[in-house]
Amino acid sequence: MMSEGQGGFSGLSDPGLAPLSRASVPQWVAVVSIVIGCLGILCWGGQGLRSMFASTMTDVPQNQPPQSSGHRAFEAGGYIAGVLLGLWLIVAGSGSVSGAAWGRTGLRIWAVARIVVAIIGVLGAIYWLDEVVAASFQAMQADLAQGDEAAAATPPLTEESLRAFTIGAIAVTTIAVCIWPILVLATTRRRQGA
Repeated sequence: MMSEGQGGFSGLSDPGLAPLSRASVPQWVAVVSIVIGCLGILCWGGQGLRSMFASTMTDVPQNQPPQSSGHRAFEAGGYIAGVLLGLWLIVAGSGSVSGAAWGRTGLRIWAVARIVVAIIGVLGAIYWLDEVVAASFQAMQADLAQGDEAAAATPPLTEESLRAFTIGAIAVTTIAVCIWPILVLATTRRRQGA
């Protein structure tokens, strides 16, 4: 065995490194959190910008019902929350990588906040489901009327089948969004070595 004075392993017994040797967050969780935070900012921020400028960049069919102001505000709030949660996840993940005690708390609070935002998103999606289905159905009908080849090749959907598809998409999206927060809560349940 090497003694502390022979180099190599001398830093392992340094009391100043104790918090790092008993990290409360697995390093892979911290690193993946940073990556997911970056992707969240890009995705939610990009979707938010696209949504804001969609009316000026694309032609909206004349027969498509306008989106209600409440629905527009709810969507904008979702994009803003997504970007803020992405920033939060990057900061908490960075703190966890460096072994800071607040990193674990930050990740756990982020996970709870992300699940709450997902639940609010589901409630909003259910509340405005009729509006979304009607707009999607009318947009699909407009594409068919204009002779869009891709729309013509797609089997026609009824409003009921479109509603079922939309509900399924909401469910799958919500489950996908909640996987990482649940994993964060499970892996940071208690401090290792405490």
